[in-house]
Amino acid sequence: MRRVAYALLLIVGIALIVMPLSVPRFKSDAPYSVLNTGPDGTSRFGALLYHSGKVVPVLFPYSSFSEGNATLVMIEPDVSLGAGELEVLRSFIEKGGTLLLATDSDVGNSILRELGLKQRVSSEKALTITFLNGLPATREVLGSLARGVPFVALREPSVILGAQNPILFTSNATMFRGSYGRFPLADEVPYGKGRIIIISDPGIFTNALFDENEPFLRNLIAGLPKTFYIDEAHHRDLNPYSSGTVVIQRAVNRKLVFYYVLFVALVVFFVESGLALRFLAWSLGLVFSILEKLFGSEESLEDILRRLEARGYDGDKLKRLIEEIETGSKLGGAHGR
Repeated sequence: MRRVAYALLLIVGIALIVMPLSVPRFKSDAPYSVLNTGPDGTSRFGALLYHSGKVVPVLFPYSSFSEGNATLVMIEPDVSLGAGELEVLRSFIEKGGTLLLATDSDVGNSILRELGLKQRVSSEKALTITFLNGLPATREVLGSLARGVPFVALREPSVILGAQNPILFTSNATMFRGSYGRFPLADEVPYGKGRIIIISDPGIFTNALFDENEPFLRNLIAGLPKTFYIDEAHHRDLNPYSSGTVVIQRAVNRKLVFYYVLFVALVVFFVESGLALRFLAWSLGLVFSILEKLFGSEESLEDILRRLEARGYDGDKLKRLIEEIETGSKLGGAHGR
């Protein structure tokens, strides 16, 4: 019977180490959603965030953010934030959080206005004649974002009005409101102990442009706190249309299997050698001994005298002896010297 138990312990343990995992998977066709694997989704950007840090999807209106040193990612929100959510968002940024807001909509401008910022995203689109690989593009990238970035592909770029610290521009060959030149596409704004990064072309994050923009997106992520709250709660059309499971095959970890087999072997030796029984008996004895000291009752002096008298000792002499010891007369004490 023991051999069967040992074999089961070995088989089940190794199976748990090497068996595939099944994890839930959801999809959505909402534009700019990380659950959307289509061209207008941002699932590939979401995967990049996942491999760069800790990802926490936000599927319900804000109530709080458990981590202050984190990044809230909002890509083209089209549902307005309530007053309570705006207070939570304001507190999150002021205490050191980062808001990455990619928007060209009225909802995005409303968030900027409620946060007290002067920056706005234009409703008009910038017209650029600079194309690379058939896409409107720019090479006007500043600072660390430019490292290894040949260009940034654009979709339908708006312009940030009132930019304070621009970090990305359209190309110099751009027309906007009758003017010709380069115009800000991204702005970094200090806010309390945190900051807000505004990007006026959310198309930069889509799956359709991911291959072209991956170097830029990696540089952007490198400068962000590595806990990422991804806002899906403010996408109006977020309706997961399918669900299922993804099976992940796990490679055999030979070292882990070896240590588990060694553990089972030690268990077998411990049981079969009798050490387990001895250890159990010793443990129970120790427990009972401690319990007896804690809860056992002391034998009274009268009980001891009666027991000695039953054995033939003179009770009166024993009592006098005890009295003399207590008064110190036989030990040279102060009484009866």
